[in-house]
Amino acid sequence: MFLDGANVERLSKMIRKQANQAQFLVVSLRRPMIEAADRTIGVTQVRGAYTQVLGINLKTSV
Repeated sequence: MFLDGANVERLSKMIRKQANQAQFLVVSLRRPMIEAADRTIGVTQVRGAYTQVLGINLKTSV
């Protein structure tokens, strides 16, 4: 969260490069991290006292 834009992009590229050898779980609100993910899961608070979990597919097939 406290990384600047350039370092968020560097970190996301580093994780992407190493993802073929390990599995990563990243908690982030930063766009470059979310866009680099193979799978994104959103957690949001719905009206009231419970949370909702959403699977989000950001990759489009051509």
